[in-house]
Amino acid sequence: MAIKAHLKILKQGVPAWNQWRVEHPSITPDLSKQNFFKLGLGASDFKGIDFRGVDFTRTYLHVLDLSHADFRNADLSEANFTSSNLGKADLRDATFKGTIFRLTDLSNANLAGADLMKAEFENAILCGANLAGADLREVDLSGIDLSRADLISADMSGANLSGMDLRKVELKTTNLSGAVLQGANLHGMDLRGSNFKNADLAGADLSEAALGGANLRGVDLRGADLTRADLARANLSGADILGANLVDTNFSEANLNEVDLSEIDFSRLVFDGVDFTGIDTGKLDFKKSRLRGANFNGLDLSGKNFSDADLRGANFARANLYEANLNRADLEGADFTGALIGRTTKYDWRIKGIQCSYVFCDREGKIPFPKNRNFKAGEFERLFEAVPTLRVVLEDGASPMDVFIMDKIIQAINKRRPELELKLESFNSRGRPHVAFTVARREDCDEALHNEIRAAYEARISEAGRGPAQSKETLKNKERVEGR
Repeated sequence: MAIKAHLKILKQGVPAWNQWRVEHPSITPDLSKQNFFKLGLGASDFKGIDFRGVDFTRTYLHVLDLSHADFRNADLSEANFTSSNLGKADLRDATFKGTIFRLTDLSNANLAGADLMKAEFENAILCGANLAGADLREVDLSGIDLSRADLISADMSGANLSGMDLRKVELKTTNLSGAVLQGANLHGMDLRGSNFKNADLAGADLSEAALGGANLRGVDLRGADLTRADLARANLSGADILGANLVDTNFSEANLNEVDLSEIDFSRLVFDGVDFTGIDTGKLDFKKSRLRGANFNGLDLSGKNFSDADLRGANFARANLYEANLNRADLEGADFTGALIGRTTKYDWRIKGIQCSYVFCDREGKIPFPKNRNFKAGEFERLFEAVPTLRVVLEDGASPMDVFIMDKIIQAINKRRPELELKLESFNSRGRPHVAFTVARREDCDEALHNEIRAAYEARISEAGRGPAQSKETLKNKERVEGR
């Protein structure tokens, strides 16, 4: 119960009370369990008053002007501030466990480090309030005006912020674990390092938000908008991103273990440095994706589509890439040591500076190539680098004479244009007959060279007696410039 002597001093007015506090700093006033509204002191009597360290547990402080008052380190547990004005009050490190702030004005109040666990903020105003480091666990702040509020490093685990526009709220490094933020507007916010573990962010707007290093473990992000969001180094282990809007989202070095990525379009996302060894890659399509420095060490990637992907510096050591599609993939500086690349399609892949001591080309991955498991520097590139290829189709079929004719054509063209280094790569008479030529430079695989080969071929078959039955349509280029 309140000490009557303390109440008597308080009734003498603000100057007398404040002077007494200065003269007796060692005394902790007890004004608990009182209804100040019934003391007849008048609302103005409390403005700017010094209540530091006072015991106000279960006290009724409603309909009072307490603006600019000093409540530092006071115990206000289960107090009632209904309809009171605490604007610009100093409430630092005060205890407000279970306190009621119904219709209370806390605008620009300093609540840094305050204990507000399970406090009730029904229709309260917190705009501009300093809540840095405050304990707001299990507090329902839905519908509260938090504009310009500072919640840096505050503990808001289990708090309810559903549907709120938080764009003008400072939440950096805030603990929002288990918080409910369904449909909240966090567009463009700096949330780096914040803790959202097991939070509900379903349908939230996180577009262009900075979430680098944030803890999003087990978070519900179903239907959330993550367009251009930065999730670099964020922990998303076990998160649910089903139906989330993912366009130009940055997942660089993020922890995506146990995240279902099967419905994700990788072509518009960044996965630089991601470790895929803890991710189910069974249904993933990596076509046109950006995966610089990603880790695929030892994974079964047989049949996977990596066409047009940016895989510079990626780790494919001991990975199974049997029948994988690496067409036009950029693998500069990637590690392929011990990878199985049997029947891998490699049209126009780029392997400059690739790291590789040996590979396996057999189906079972048992026979190393080379056998001494020691490629010399640049040897893998020389053996497997794609060369510019010109492929022509023989619409009217092929004859045994065509191989001889093509050889003569190559000799004649190389004599006139040695810089081409024209070579017969393959001659296929089965199915749809075609001939493939390689040249030294891709820019030479053009219409002019095709026409030159065609003209020479027609002239040769005419000389060989195959006659006009083989018209100019005999040789057609269906795929003028393609690589292996």
